[in-house]
Amino acid sequence: METPTLPPDLPNRSGVECAPPSADRKPAWWAWPLILLVPVGLLVAERWLPAAEAEAGAQHDLSLLAILQFQAKIVIAMDGLPGGEARRQANVLESHVRSDGTAAALAMLHGFLGLDDGGREAATLLLAKRREARGADAAFLELAGRAILEGVDDRRREELRSHVGWFADLLGEPGAPEKAPLAGEIRSDASVLVFLLGLVAFLVFAALFAGAGLLLFAVIRSKQGRLALAFDASQRPAGVFLESFALFLASMAAGNLAGWLVHWLAQPIISLSGVALAVIWPRLRGNGWRESRLALGWHTGKGWWREIGAGMVGYLIVLPLALMGVAFTAMLIGVAEVLERLSRGAEAAANGAGAVAGAASEPVTHPAVGWMLGGWDAKIAVLLLAAVLAPLVEETFFRGAFFRSLRRRWRFLGAGLLNGVIFASLHPQGWLAIPALTAMGLAFACLREWRDSLIAPMVAHAINNGLLIGGLALVLS
Repeated sequence: METPTLPPDLPNRSGVECAPPSADRKPAWWAWPLILLVPVGLLVAERWLPAAEAEAGAQHDLSLLAILQFQAKIVIAMDGLPGGEARRQANVLESHVRSDGTAAALAMLHGFLGLDDGGREAATLLLAKRREARGADAAFLELAGRAILEGVDDRRREELRSHVGWFADLLGEPGAPEKAPLAGEIRSDASVLVFLLGLVAFLVFAALFAGAGLLLFAVIRSKQGRLALAFDASQRPAGVFLESFALFLASMAAGNLAGWLVHWLAQPIISLSGVALAVIWPRLRGNGWRESRLALGWHTGKGWWREIGAGMVGYLIVLPLALMGVAFTAMLIGVAEVLERLSRGAEAAANGAGAVAGAASEPVTHPAVGWMLGGWDAKIAVLLLAAVLAPLVEETFFRGAFFRSLRRRWRFLGAGLLNGVIFASLHPQGWLAIPALTAMGLAFACLREWRDSLIAPMVAHAINNGLLIGGLALVLS
């Protein structure tokens, strides 16, 4: 009797000695319901829980103030241009007014651009319109108006700084309200910012061009069957990682709820405990630690330095995909603004873009943007959170656990897109940012498919967040 022979092993393209695959089990029935319900549940909680709604509103106002500070510096740099372009752009920014603080900040910008050159009237009108809003603090707005028209001493300036931050430096002194003490430094910093923005734009364009070339090269090589992809969709375990991902999402949601309803310290305690449970969950379900770690992507691939280099090169490929998502987001914002104008009627449409105050006209923001208004200790903490902790955790569970479980049955494109959509929906930027964030998630999934190791997507994710937060730290310093 002839002894049967086993089929040959699949080629090991990652350079990692993989553990032999074990029998995979189907994910538990509760995994998908949890994954789909968590984003919806968080959205409902943010709308119906007073504490959640108040926190979201405060964070949004703070982030919007930070964005306005960046935009105001650009407007100040334009002040020397003929034709009153700076004033027109300041008028456009009025569409972003959502709070007493943002109204006062933009009124101070109008005053800085010249009280005798239309600034007095523009600031007075803006503050008067804000007083008519429901819940407006008339006393604070009156104080801000007097500060703009009469100037402030150091004590009053610091009092206003607690509401408007950097914008308090735009105010003049008693007896000389049109002359801010730091006017020369502010204008110089604004000019340097515009120069640096031009330099950054050039570098981004060059990186996009290089990334598009690399992406095209990768697509051509893939079509020719000459692109070595290290990810092995048949590697096991896989199904248990869907449970891990569901537990991760559930712990994030439970942490947020506890933070809103009990105490803010409950949020990190529950969330980090959930992360630890989700990481060891495959072991608790009977899978070996080594095979689980390799399937998750927690290995060094072809070596630390090669994988880090792949992440750096991979970030260039991320950029053109992200640009496609950003373009789609911009299109959605444009459509939303048109629909908003139509809903407000012909009268609102006739008043121009600056007069339409709706959510669609606001910049898409993240709470971390507002946190950057703090001191350098806060800026460094946010940088570590965004460029170290977030890439480690998010890539472990999105491109590690979730992507592995999806590729168990799905081809790459479907798995990458669904992975990206869930990734985007759990970010706080809102639905308008979903296309851009989905594209980012898909790009990171491309790196996982290419390298199998999570080092490359973690590095690319860290570079992206680090550049954004680092740039904000410099702009808002």
